[in-house]
Amino acid sequence: MLRPLRLLCLALCPVLVGCGRPAGELTVVVVPKGMTHEHWQSVRRGAERCAADLLAEEGVTVRVVFDGPLRERDAMEQIRIVDRRVATGAAGIVLAPQHNRTMEACVARTDGAGVPVVLIDSGLSDMSRVQKYVATDNYNGGRLAARHLLTVLREKGVTEPRVVLFRYAVGSQSTEEREKGFEDTVAAECPGVVWVSRDKYAGSTRDSAMREAGPLVHQFADRMDAVFAPNESSASGVIDVLRSQGLNKKVLVMAFDASKPLLSSINEGDAVGSVLQDPYRMGYLATWCCVRHALGDDVNAGRTDLNLGTGETVVTRENVAAEATLGLFDPAAQARRVIDRPRFPKRGAK
Repeated sequence: MLRPLRLLCLALCPVLVGCGRPAGELTVVVVPKGMTHEHWQSVRRGAERCAADLLAEEGVTVRVVFDGPLRERDAMEQIRIVDRRVATGAAGIVLAPQHNRTMEACVARTDGAGVPVVLIDSGLSDMSRVQKYVATDNYNGGRLAARHLLTVLREKGVTEPRVVLFRYAVGSQSTEEREKGFEDTVAAECPGVVWVSRDKYAGSTRDSAMREAGPLVHQFADRMDAVFAPNESSASGVIDVLRSQGLNKKVLVMAFDASKPLLSSINEGDAVGSVLQDPYRMGYLATWCCVRHALGDDVNAGRTDLNLGTGETVVTRENVAAEATLGLFDPAAQARRVIDRPRFPKRGAK
C-alpha cells in the first residue's frame, strides 16, 4: 500500500511546484557567478524585492532561492547547482553564467526539462534555449569608460596616453564586451594612444588581481598614464598595487562596478570614475520575467525580443553621493526605488 501512495505523491509534486511547498508557490532560483561580490548581493535584494511586490500587488507567492558557487572560477559547481535545483522543482532559473560556452549544455538540459532560464549579467554563445537576457549593455559601458578616461587625460594635457587594459578572465562574456567597447573607442577617438599592455588577466578575486598587477605596475611604472579595469575586483586590486608603489593619483584608474572601497577610491581621487551597472534592477526584472513566463506570458515576443537592458552610469566624485547613484548599490536607497516593469502578452495571443 505504501508504494502506490509514494508514487501518487511523486506524481503530484509538479502540481505543487515541489514537494513540501505550498500549492501555488513559485520557486525562482537565482544562481550568480559567485556569492561574495556586492554586485551579486544587489541582484539578490532586487530578486527578493520583486517577490515582495508580486505578493503585495498581485497575490502571487514567489520563493527566491539564492544559490551560487563560492568562487567565480568554479564553473562545475555552478553547473551542479543548476542541475540540482532543476531536479527539486524550480519554476525558473535566473543564471549569471561563468563561461559563455561551458554553461551551454547545462542551460539546454534545464530548458529541455521545461524550466525557463533567464540569463543575467553575461550571455552564452548560443542563446537559443534562453527565455530572456537581462543585462547591462557591456559594450556601451566600455565605451562610456573610455570616453570619460580620455576626457580626464585631455584635461591634464595628455593627448597621446600610455594605457593599460587590465583584462578580467577568458570566457567571461560581460567583461570581454566591456574590454572590446573600451578598446574600440580609445582606438577610434585617440589615434595617438600607446597600448602599454593588453594581455594581462586579473582573475576572479582582488587578491589575484593584486598578484597580476604587481609585476605589471613595477615593470611599467614610469611608462603608463592610465589603467582600465573592467570589474570591481580587478579595479580594487590594481588600485591597491598603485597605492603600495606610491603611484596612486599619478596613474589614472577607470573602473567598472561598485563596492564601498572602490567608491571611497573615487572620493579620494585614486580612481577617476567607474561605470556602474544596475544589479538591483537586474535581479528584479529577471525574477519578474521568470514569474511572468510561469504565469503564461510571452516574455520574449516569440523569440524576437530577447534582450532587456538595465542601463549604465558613469560615476565620478561629483555624483557619487547622489540619490540616483546610491540606488545602484546602497541597500537603503535600493529599498526606496520604484522599478518600472515591462508587460507582456499571453503566449498564443494574437
